[in-house]
Amino acid sequence: MMTPARARRTLRTTALAALLCSAAPAAFAQALVTAPPSAPGGISQEQALSLAARLDALEKRNDELEAQVSDLKAQVAAGQGAIREKIHSQPSVSLANGRPAFASADGNFKFALRSVVQFDAAHDDVKPLTPANDLGSGTNFRRARLGFDATVYKDWNIGLWGEFGGSGGESAGLNQAYVEYAGWKPFGLAEPLRLRVGAWATPTGLEDATSNTDSLFLERPAAAELVRNLAGGDGRTGAGAFARGERWYAGGVLTGKVVGVPSTPEFSQQSGYILRVAYSPLHGADYDTHLGASLQGVLEPADTAAGPVEVQAVRLQERPEIRVSGTRLVDTGPIASNGLQALGLEAGASWKTLYAAGEWFKIDVSRTAVGAAASPFDPSFSGWYLQGAWTLTGERHVWSSASGGFNGIRPARPFSLQNGGWGGLELAARYSVLDLNDRAGAAGAAAPLGGIRGGQQRISTLGLNWYPNSVVRFLLDYQWINVERLNPAGAPIGADVNVVSLRSQFAF
Repeated sequence: MMTPARARRTLRTTALAALLCSAAPAAFAQALVTAPPSAPGGISQEQALSLAARLDALEKRNDELEAQVSDLKAQVAAGQGAIREKIHSQPSVSLANGRPAFASADGNFKFALRSVVQFDAAHDDVKPLTPANDLGSGTNFRRARLGFDATVYKDWNIGLWGEFGGSGGESAGLNQAYVEYAGWKPFGLAEPLRLRVGAWATPTGLEDATSNTDSLFLERPAAAELVRNLAGGDGRTGAGAFARGERWYAGGVLTGKVVGVPSTPEFSQQSGYILRVAYSPLHGADYDTHLGASLQGVLEPADTAAGPVEVQAVRLQERPEIRVSGTRLVDTGPIASNGLQALGLEAGASWKTLYAAGEWFKIDVSRTAVGAAASPFDPSFSGWYLQGAWTLTGERHVWSSASGGFNGIRPARPFSLQNGGWGGLELAARYSVLDLNDRAGAAGAAAPLGGIRGGQQRISTLGLNWYPNSVVRFLLDYQWINVERLNPAGAPIGADVNVVSLRSQFAF
């Protein structure tokens, strides 16, 4: 005989088995029906059937709940996917190195604000001091640029920059404005061939290929700066093409005038050209090498006279490697000419924390006859420099094919009093020569027929550069400048100048 307690345990066990074996509720009910009806605590057939029905209902309800949970999971997943898609379709915003940049989700449209501000302070000591060689101590906003670079429809690049600084006396103007197509890869090029038209500064040499925000010193070497502005320079109009690979660069441009109002009226604008190639023959994780050459020329100097008679001339002049004032210490004066050519050779290398580079230039002027006593000689001028740097904090100057030159350093540990970083620290030295004499003759005598006494300028520079971070930097330079020059009568009008200068800069 089954006791009541045993009957209750049997019922609980049987019910649990029914829940675990939901696929056979009828069999469970049948098992209950066959239980001895006379047993105390037993259940009737009607009760068993009722319990089975309740279990069926629970099973059905459980299936419904599982279906609802599955539907909710699917809805949540779909909602998350829609949110992700919505987020991915939104333009991205970044502030890499302080530069505000915006880009569409597909990368076909990009826009970046750009700015460069360089504030210079200098003090000079000129001996002997004359009105013609007084460089003037003081301050100057060497560059104060604001503009943007953009990409539209994936393959078109545009740039527009204004210039509100200057080289001592210049007014605000246009630095660059161009449109470029970069969607064509002919001849198996890995990088697109860039076709550009507008106004910009094409690199004319190794130092010119280094951004002015990355240069070792406040100014480029005098020879490189002079050559840069023969047919190139900031705001120079033109149309050209540029190609590059992993370890090489090539560019060719037909150029025109510089944007802005010239100091002398021009009735027919200058036309010229720039050709340059650069190559890094040896490259490794710790080193880069560079070889390059450039050829540029003035095809037609600007005509500065109205009417049928053309007056064409070229004038080679350059400041010392400081821009607080506009004083030039070497100057050929106007040379009647129908054009000129400039050849440049360049070489450089970096190895770990060491960097060295140099260039040599030769300028040949095609003189035109003016008057019965005109010289039969075409004058030639030259210039060169050597420079080097040692990065005390371990960073390296890396070669880039973007413009065929070396990049500046980026501090590995930005300056921070909290984290103990001191930024980047670099020592630099340079020696440069610019010779604008041609058949100058001897001191105390008049210049020979056709001789040009533009002067010879030698500059030795020591620099200490501090890069607190990738946006801000400070450059401290000390220069020893020696100029040897004769006036038309043969009297010396040179000078010895010592200059200390400091640049404060931010750029993004």
